[in-house]
Amino acid sequence: MTPALAASSADRPLFGLPEDAVHAVVSSALTSSTSAWAASESDAQARLAHFVRGGHAATADRSLADTAADGSSKLSVPLALGCVSPRQVHTAAVAAGEGAGWLSSHMEMRDAFVYAALAAGPALFRREGWLPVRESGGAAGNASGGAAGKASGGAASAGQVTWKQPAEASGSWVRWATGSTGLPLVDAAMRELSATGYCSNRVRQNAASLLTKDLGVDWRAGAEWFQWCLVDHEVAANWGNWAYFAGVGSDPKSRHFCTVSQAAKYDPGCAYVRSWVKELEGCDDEAALRPHAYAVAGWPEPLVDPTTQLTWHDAQALEESGRVLGH
Repeated sequence: MTPALAASSADRPLFGLPEDAVHAVVSSALTSSTSAWAASESDAQARLAHFVRGGHAATADRSLADTAADGSSKLSVPLALGCVSPRQVHTAAVAAGEGAGWLSSHMEMRDAFVYAALAAGPALFRREGWLPVRESGGAAGNASGGAAGKASGGAASAGQVTWKQPAEASGSWVRWATGSTGLPLVDAAMRELSATGYCSNRVRQNAASLLTKDLGVDWRAGAEWFQWCLVDHEVAANWGNWAYFAGVGSDPKSRHFCTVSQAAKYDPGCAYVRSWVKELEGCDDEAALRPHAYAVAGWPEPLVDPTTQLTWHDAQALEESGRVLGH
């Protein structure tokens, strides 16, 4: 990564970002320890045994924003490096019995992205996606909020988006990449990513939602930034997930996460955002969730209207009680 320092300059900024942002990522990559990751075959097998046979797979709350300790299998790096295979993970999960089956389903999803990428070839990196259905809009117009999010009226389908390039949205792009959007969950995710090369799948999806659906920035810019930062990067999984969430993948629905409501649901005690967004350390939970409404010192104006980041239920709770948490 050191050549990136020479490549990035005021005249030719890498990723269109300030030099200090690029230097911070490189510095973290050169100095951070890999001890938290099973980065060899023997380490990966030991981690798999610990997580599955130790019962952690059955008790891990995988939906939380923070998946520290045994809240996650921590196998994404050895999987990306080939130190453990999906088949080995599946075999261990089956042997463990009830409670560990989700690991097999995750390996199936990962394989689906791998085979989709093989089928797509270079078209995987097309802005408009690679399936013919996109040519006429087709299924891209379907709206789905799913269990995790709510489809927003302001979230256009991929077939309707006029994607902005980072240079066209320079201010919002820089704020997104450097974790200063004014939306705590996304800011925590992007700061953790820059500092460690990792963040949980839950917050990766929220970051992708804000960039592609709210800011309308070309999804490939986000995928490329993640590719550069992620310690567990794997082309098919990263680019496939970004295409999927942008609505140009093999399941082209319009997905939009309401990031404030997501934080309330998956980081209700605000421990995750406080750990990465130091400006919120002294705030109570509601203020840490919605600092824009509490005049937190130094807090920036959010890049988007925070009311668009609430589900209908949470918006009603806020209107009735003045709070989101506790309902």
